[in-house]
Formats: sequence, C-alpha cells, structure tokens
Amino acid sequence: MKRLFITAIMAAAMLTGLMAQNGEVSEKCLENASLFSSYAKNKDYASALEFWESCYRDCPGATKNIYSYGAKIIEWQMSQTQDAAAQSALFDKLMKLYDDQIIYFGQDSFSRAKIILKKALDHYQYRTDDLNTPYQWMKEAIKTLGTATDAVYFQNFLLISEAIYVKNPEQAAEQYIDDYTMCSEILSANAADSTLKSFKNYQLIKDFVDQRFAASGVADCDKMNSVFAAKIVENKDKADYLERILALFEASGCRETEAYFTASTYSYNITPTISAAKGLGAMWAKKGDYVKAVEYFRKALELSDDRSGLNDVYYYMAICYSKLNNDLRARECCKNAIEIAPNDSRAYIMLANIYAGARVSDDPILQRSVYWAAVDQLQKARSVETDSKTIEDINKKISQFTQQFPTKEQVFMHNEIEAGKSYYVGGIVSETTTVRAK
Repeated sequence: MKRLFITAIMAAAMLTGLMAQNGEVSEKCLENASLFSSYAKNKDYASALEFWESCYRDCPGATKNIYSYGAKIIEWQMSQTQDAAAQSALFDKLMKLYDDQIIYFGQDSFSRAKIILKKALDHYQYRTDDLNTPYQWMKEAIKTLGTATDAVYFQNFLLISEAIYVKNPEQAAEQYIDDYTMCSEILSANAADSTLKSFKNYQLIKDFVDQRFAASGVADCDKMNSVFAAKIVENKDKADYLERILALFEASGCRETEAYFTASTYSYNITPTISAAKGLGAMWAKKGDYVKAVEYFRKALELSDDRSGLNDVYYYMAICYSKLNNDLRARECCKNAIEIAPNDSRAYIMLANIYAGARVSDDPILQRSVYWAAVDQLQKARSVETDSKTIEDINKKISQFTQQFPTKEQVFMHNEIEAGKSYYVGGIVSETTTVRAK
C-alpha cells in the first residue's frame, strides 16, 4: 500500500512537470512547489517566498518553476530593500540561482546557452558598471544558439557592445562591427523566415540595431576599410561572407573604399551577383573608366529578377553617362531611378543639372526655358527630401536657376510664351513646364 502511495506521488510529480531527484521527490516538496508556483503565478511573491526557499533548499532539481519563478521572487526581494549590502547579497543569490539551474536543467549546450542569456541580461540590469561579463556570456551563448536566439537578446547584446565601444572607441571598434555583422546576419535570416511565429519581431529588432549602428559613428568609412581589409583577403573564397560585407559597406555608405572594391572583386570571381557587380562598377567609376563602370552596372541589372532596389544602379549609371557626355542616356537612367524610388531626391537633382546644361533652341529667350524644367525637378527633389542640409543645397540651386529665368519684359515681348501658361521644352529635356519670369 505504501509503495502504491509513493508511486502515485511520483506519477503526480511527472504530470505536474516535476522532475525526480535521486529517483524520488518528497511529498513536502510537491506541496511546497505547488504552493509557491500558485502564489508566484499571481505575483504574490511575499506569500510564495517561504515555500519557494524550502523547495529550492530541499529539492533544487524538482521543477523548472524553482528557477523561472525564483528569479522573479529574488528580483521582488531586491525591490523591497534599499540596503546596499542586502542588495548585493540578493544579486549574488540571483546569479547562483542561474548556476544551479544549469546544473539541474542545463544538460545540453542549447539549454545552457538559454539560461546563460537570462543570467547575462540580469547581470547587465543590476551591474551596469561591469559590461564585459554579460558581454562575454551573451556572445558565446548567441554563437551556440544562432537562429534559435530570441530576438530581444540581440538587441541587448548589441547595446552592451555599443556601450563598450563608446567607452573605448579605438580598441573596441572592430569588436562592435564584428558583433553587429554576426547579429545582423542572424536577424535577417529569421526576419525572412515567415514560418517563425516571431519573424516580425526579428525585423523590428533588425531595424532598431541598424539605426543604432548607423548612429554610433563606428561605420566611418576609413575605419570600416581598416577593420575589414585584411579579413576580406582571409575570406576571399567564402561567398556568403563576402556578400555580407558588401551589404554592410553599402548600408554604411562606404562604396568607395578599397576594402569594398576588393570584396566585390573576390565575390564576382566566385559567383557574379548584383552586389559584386555594383561594387566593381563603383570601383571603375572611381578610377575614371566610366565605360567599364557602365558595363558592370548593366551586369547588375541583368542579374536582377526584380527592379526594386535598383535605383542606386540607375543613378550611378546616370553619373557615368554624364561623365561620358551622353546626357540622353543619363536622363533615361534618372527617369528609371525615379520610377523605382520616387522618394529619392538624387535623381531629380541630377535631372535638373542635365536640363540646365541642355541646348534646346537658337532663340536666346526660349533657350532659358531649360531653367523652368530644371527648377521643376529641384522642387520635386525638395518635396521628398528629409535631410536639412540637402534641402538647403536644393534651395540654393533653385535660387541660382531662378536668376536665369527671362525677365518679365522678355516674356511679355515674346510671341511664343506667356507667363503662367504651359510650355513644352524640346530637345533632350522633353518636358512640359510653366512659363515664369524672374
């Protein structure tokens, strides 16, 4: 009868998620576990405390609830006192709780890594002056878990890495860039995996860390070049690595660095990709070989199945054609860039410059019509631009071009134009504009 009773207790323990320690769990432990779990679930940590401490002391391997609710109970205790010594003792107790959890429920590397991430996050919260300890814990855990890492840990890990960089920018720049690259790769993969319930969270975190990285100043092109130059050579046969580096340099606006050109060359030699072709186009443009640059930019267009995101390619092709004095092709590329990305001011500004330099009429007054068309494009650029410095530059150029408008008298005396009326500007411009006087 007694053996049947013990068997029943063991069965109940299994049904309630309790794990046996040394083959059995006492009835008292079962009772205490049930009581503290019930109280803690309702956030009544004061009532849970005694039963939890008893269970943690007497049967630490009985249930995972000892640790999941235990961390909350200790944190509640910390919130109840302002005494520094008591706070410190409770912090040590919290850290030991995670160590014990690893002993009883961290048998495999994934389980250990997940516990370590929680420990690191609490360490970061309560010991903000010690960044290196949680940094090291988190980095190793993320390397172990990879795509199985919860999104929130990427955010906190990179915040810690950024804080270390801010304290010591000369020594920690490479480390922060490496950390961002590693996390960005995993976040991008998970954000693109719609089978994950939380894939949208990964995208939100990705957007956040991208913004932090860009604002940190670490993405200085000279610094990026020095950090990655040797690593690119070391990884010259790794297509995935090279593609990630190209994406990082493009996102950082560092398309004219030697490291970017080197990565583009190695990547293209392995497998011609859009990113690699763009990089080689940028390289030859910087060297002044615009014919060769256009060749690679066209290859980038050929490699794409989708026009979205190719506005950059068309814009840089437009610059090359302009350098080659082929403004007709440059205009065509600008129009393509605007069609793809109508909120990018660069193509409008370039069109304005092309129009302002165009020859459309032997009549000196009608020749000035190019400035009407040019100002139209600048006004479109201003309407979509958000950067205050760029808007200031656009306004200056509008003022300069407006000064080239014909005078009121010239407009009044000319038979073919009338102020406020539409006018078609021919030639390379081929735009309908509005007649205006300065």
